[in-house]
Amino acid sequence: MPSFRIYDFVRVCTVSGKRTIGIILAAGLAFIVFRGMVYGPPINNGSTSASSTSTVQYPESTATYNQVNADIGCKSTYSDQKKDDIFNAKYKNHWMTWKGQIALLESDEVSLNVDGIGTQDLQVDFADKQAGYNLSKGSQLKVRFLMKTAGGCFLPFGGQEATVVR
Repeated sequence: MPSFRIYDFVRVCTVSGKRTIGIILAAGLAFIVFRGMVYGPPINNGSTSASSTSTVQYPESTATYNQVNADIGCKSTYSDQKKDDIFNAKYKNHWMTWKGQIALLESDEVSLNVDGIGTQDLQVDFADKQAGYNLSKGSQLKVRFLMKTAGGCFLPFGGQEATVVR
């Protein structure tokens, strides 16, 4: 009756295999739960930490478009590396206020012709995604924005979090 023994062996291995898989899955789940309890996010018990309440403060710049363009834009005679260094030190992540004629307009962004020559010199995304809805192409607009990208002869300066200054 060797066939009976093989049948019993196969049946026992199948039951044992299922039991082994179940034990492995339970142990894995217990490990994940335990790890989540030990390394999970802290529970907020009403106290606040400096990192959760602090907001990044960016400096204000009074630099005009003409000053920035002369330093790092199309009018600059510096090397590209020096222009990058100047931009990162003096202009990037600085609040600026510039005025120009609306060249391109969407409800959430605007491009301005600041110097009156050619086309757009500044492209900004509004903080309020509907801020441009009631504006008109060709009209004058003054915006306060956070400078993010340098412009040049072909690309405009770029900013974010722009607000209309009345």
